[in-house]
Amino acid sequence: MLLWILVLGAGILVTSLLVNQGRAQGELEERIQTLEADNRQLRERINTLEELVLEREKRRPFEDMAKDPDPG
Repeated sequence: MLLWILVLGAGILVTSLLVNQGRAQGELEERIQTLEADNRQLRERINTLEELVLEREKRRPFEDMAKDPDPG
């Protein structure tokens, strides 16, 4: 009888651990998906900023000439 109680207790413990592990794994996967989405968003922002900086650099010589029309 005591042996059956110990086996049943061990079974319940193992089942509980497996359920908790599955729940934790699901939470981790959800967190990873959220971080990947955030990462994609940040990369898009970086690309946009790089494009704006390049566009500004292209205009710079013309802005410099407008400030000082007679460089010599």
